[in-house]
Amino acid sequence: MTDNNLPEEYFWKWRDYQVHIDHYQPNGVKRDKKLILLHGGGGNGRLLSPVAVCFSQLGYECVAPDLPGFGLTKINTPNSYHTWIELVDDLVQKEMNDQQSIILCGVSLGGMLAYQVACVNSNVKGLVVTSLADTRLKDVRAGLARNRIFGSFSSIVFNGLKRSLDNVKIPIRWTTKMWAMANDRNLVTALKRDSVGSGSSVYLKFIRTLFEVAPAIEPFDFDRCPLLFLQPEKDKIIPWVLSKPFYDQLNCEKEVMFLTNCGHIPIEKPGTDQMKESALLFLERI
Repeated sequence: MTDNNLPEEYFWKWRDYQVHIDHYQPNGVKRDKKLILLHGGGGNGRLLSPVAVCFSQLGYECVAPDLPGFGLTKINTPNSYHTWIELVDDLVQKEMNDQQSIILCGVSLGGMLAYQVACVNSNVKGLVVTSLADTRLKDVRAGLARNRIFGSFSSIVFNGLKRSLDNVKIPIRWTTKMWAMANDRNLVTALKRDSVGSGSSVYLKFIRTLFEVAPAIEPFDFDRCPLLFLQPEKDKIIPWVLSKPFYDQLNCEKEVMFLTNCGHIPIEKPGTDQMKESALLFLERI
């Protein structure tokens, strides 16, 4: 990011939230598709600035919200994962116009979030995701968990205590393999210091609802829009084996591209070049 490509920043009043948004406008001719960029747990909209800068320079308007619990969006009470789905659903409606189609782009848990929003909002015309981990499944939850201790603890939360712990906040680094957020050690160090991202805390209510939510349309019935899956080859948090069962069941037009040498947050070449090229071809076909 430079002084020449900084986003417009503003707060969108949504329900009881003031949602922080980074908005990137193309300098030249604006394309007929608008990208809404969705981060995952421990992320925020600014973390997706490399994608936003790249595609805004290619003519695509990009909108990157800070989802409740992370970034500069403030919350006063425990939020659930359902809040994320409802917020993005309304954001799609807010950003719609007659000249542009809405494309949802989700990184990490933002991938399944994008899919879940497309299930309830037919105005989503395409999906670009880096994961589709169905967190209802025990094997997926175990794969996402930082270790077996948290995996066992989460089962107690979901099967017994449930809402009695909703108000408790714990560091996000306790829940997942934060050391594997990226394969670049310097980036991981920076992420851990981000007090509104990977260095923040999360309500157990959010984790509980994340692990129990079901999509409005199961994958074998989903044919609403095409999907491009960009799988980082060296993702140690959500590897292909966790997303493949869900992807295989999808009944929509779909394709998968494996990003060579890339980790969970894809920043390595040649994978980033593959990501850009395949996404451009996908967007042009829609």
